[in-house]
Order: sequence, then structure tokens, then C-alpha cells
Amino acid sequence: MKHLTSLRIILPVILAMALIINCAGTKAGPESRDITRMESRNLAIDSTLSPDPELEALIQPYRADLDDKMSVVIGYAALDLKKGKPEAPLNNFVADLMLKRATREFRQPVDVALTNNGGLRVDIQSGPITLGKIYEVMPFENELVILQMTGAQLVILAKEIGEEGGEAVSGMRLEFQDQNLTQITVQDQRVESDSLYYLVTTDYLSGSGRNRFNVLSLVPKTLLGITLRDAIIDEVKEIQAAGRQVTAQLDGRIVFRKSGE
Repeated sequence: MKHLTSLRIILPVILAMALIINCAGTKAGPESRDITRMESRNLAIDSTLSPDPELEALIQPYRADLDDKMSVVIGYAALDLKKGKPEAPLNNFVADLMLKRATREFRQPVDVALTNNGGLRVDIQSGPITLGKIYEVMPFENELVILQMTGAQLVILAKEIGEEGGEAVSGMRLEFQDQNLTQITVQDQRVESDSLYYLVTTDYLSGSGRNRFNVLSLVPKTLLGITLRDAIIDEVKEIQAAGRQVTAQLDGRIVFRKSGE
């Protein structure tokens, strides 16, 4: 993404130069005019704004190079990977690869993975998966982080997941009845309140000052130095290199029941 980084640097410089040139005639001097009134108006930054030919010419080489990189096919999806609640194929695929990658990178076995459904921005359709599609799915620079949690803290987290109607999880199975948590297991074992567990999530979800999942900000944290986006890209490429297609299934890892069911 060298050219994308260069573009992010060049555009502010261009805008700053334009501002300096525009303001050059307002310097104090014999020919300057006193400013007695200032006016402002809103300018819509949308499709009604005409492109600047010179700026377009400057950007075009970077855009073309970026488009070429983003259009590279890195794998294939065997089915539509949609996001949703309480669980969905895209949710499960991403949470599972998070758990797999964290276990590979961390010094201890990782028990649970969690990310938020809202952070997965678009679905992946069956067929070719381009690099650009993964950037659409995960446009944020969210970094994977390992949290050390007690079983009691996992129960608090599980109840909040229930209040949200479900999220993307792996390694953990949750059952609710009328929104009340009735069962929680981690790696198919009953959760012990005093036992320690390792959970992989993102630095975004584990940040302080959040209204939900606040328990994630209260525990020891280890950054892995890997973005969730890169982990997804690596997993898709790994599956492709093995001659397989990306797929995921619903397996009842989050279940909601109503009284009488």
C-alpha cells in the first residue's frame, strides 16, 4: 500500500499549498483591504461537486495503481458469507480465523474469540474474493489483542452478548432463554468462575470508555501486532493455497429460546 500512503501524504500538502496561495493576497500592506465583515456558507462534498481536472490528473496514477492492487483475486468463496445475528456464516468465519491466528501467535492456547457484528461492514458473495473486498469487509485498522479473563468475567461478557442479540464468537457456546443466559461453555467445558481464560478480540472492543463490553477494558491485555484485516487476508490466501474455497457453517454457537421451547 505504498502508493496509498503516498497519496495520503500528498493530498494534505496540495490543499495546504492551495490555502497559502489563496491567502497570499490578504497580507497587510498598502494594497490590502480592511476586512469589516466575514461570511460563511456550507459547501456540499458530494456528487454535485465538479472534479478539478488538475487534481484528477495528479491523483489518477495513484488511483490506477491502487485499483490494480485491490482487484487481485486472493481466494474464492464456496457460498455467500453473510453477517447477521445471533450468528451467521461471515461472523463464524471471522471469529474462527481470529481464534486460529491468535493460538498460532500467542504463547498460550487461546480459548475464545470475539468481534462485533457491526465491525464487519459488508457480506462476501460466492465466487472470487478480491483484496478490495476484504478492505470493504474490514475497513478499520483494528489490531488483534489477547485478554486474560476469569470465568466470572466471561459470564458478564456473555450476558452482554445476549443483550446485543449475538455477536461473532468462537470457542464459546451460549444459550439464552428470554434473553437470560442459561448456559455457557468454553471449548466444550463448563466455565469455572475462578479459572483463567484467554480471549482474542480487537483493540477497538477492548478500549476504555465504551458503553458496552466494558469488562474487556478491565483485564490484562497483550497486543499481537496484527490487524484483523491482515488476519482475514492471510486466512483467505492460506485456504486458496491449499486448493480449497472459503466456507462457513452455522453450528448453534449462540442460541436464543423463548419460554416453553
